[in-house]
Amino acid sequence: MLKIVNFFKSLIPFEDLTIITSLTFLEVLNRLDEVVTPPKLFRITLPFGAPPAKPYEGTISGNTFKISRIITGRNSFLPIIEGYIHSQPFGCSIKIRMSLHKIVLAFMMLWLWTTGSIGMFALFAWFVEPSVGPIFLLILGMFIFAWVVCLIPFKIEAKSAIKFLSILLT
Repeated sequence: MLKIVNFFKSLIPFEDLTIITSLTFLEVLNRLDEVVTPPKLFRITLPFGAPPAKPYEGTISGNTFKISRIITGRNSFLPIIEGYIHSQPFGCSIKIRMSLHKIVLAFMMLWLWTTGSIGMFALFAWFVEPSVGPIFLLILGMFIFAWVVCLIPFKIEAKSAIKFLSILLT
């Protein structure tokens, strides 16, 4: 049953992670501060220019942080990384949640709901009246295309962020 749950979790653009570290609360904050710069409304990064001084931008406030990677170009499916640092007797536990930006998530939910429901309606119409033709294939193809275009870039970036944060915080 757990394998089935993990399989379906891999099909949605969300990641949850807990990093257990022997670092103290202040050491975790210092390490995060070394790689996170405050967000800018407009950030210009040139493809062949010098890389940014810090690879992530965002805010660190108290025992929480909200960051995203600084990239050249655009990627609407870049994970927003939210974390909560729990102090423990022998180190810290950092709970991390990665998700899409809320606007991108809302747009993708609208797109997938619309194409999925129209595609299913067209499929049922084709079953009832075959002369309608298999238009549902095109519409369900739009559903699958949008889902894959959202999921693959998100998972690639999330995997990279997990690796970076695991190395940084251990």
